[in-house]
Amino acid sequence: MILFVSATDTGVGKTYVSSILVEYLKDKGIKVDYLKPIETGVEDKPEDAYRISSILGKPWQDSIVYTFKKPMSPYACALDENVDIDVDKILKTIKELEQKSDILIVEGAGGISVPIKVKPLIDYAFLIKSLNAIPLIVSRAYLGTLNHSFLTYFYLKSKDIKPIGFVMNGFDYEEPSQYSNADILKDMIEEDINIWKLDKNPSKSQCLEVAQSIWKSIANF
Repeated sequence: MILFVSATDTGVGKTYVSSILVEYLKDKGIKVDYLKPIETGVEDKPEDAYRISSILGKPWQDSIVYTFKKPMSPYACALDENVDIDVDKILKTIKELEQKSDILIVEGAGGISVPIKVKPLIDYAFLIKSLNAIPLIVSRAYLGTLNHSFLTYFYLKSKDIKPIGFVMNGFDYEEPSQYSNADILKDMIEEDINIWKLDKNPSKSQCLEVAQSIWKSIANF
């Protein structure tokens, strides 16, 4: 089973949500593994892959396929560094790790349609579809999230992909849209969809509650 953690944008909390899920599943005794196929903006070691690997007690090198130096899309980085990203290698690595675990959490880079290659476009929706993975979308809690989340949902739907839900991340209630964004997004989508909420500085109990609910939804998906 593959849970693919993607997002509406960059910097919205994919790694944080992944860490909550990995820690929860590990503590439950579930054989969980993690992979971030491509990490950009890497100066020394890949921070996202390193962070989650540390929770699992595995070498970070086993949680990454490609790293690039500049903080750009994978495709832009590949052009910049003259690297041909081997998508088949990425898919093979993911499938091999899936076979060795009860659940594999794969984390994308940036948003769902960030390009890995073009002509034809290969993005994270392509990987999700190719792997028959379950997508979980991380989005912002605040102003702007309705447009980004709505477009992300229906882009996936256009590819015949059904996400398990959204994690709206970063609630601090300092601006008014946060009080209604989740409810309005459900009304906009007009389909049954899970929306979980995480505060900007969530308590341990809130993290546990969200992780438990996501895991339960995966089991029933």
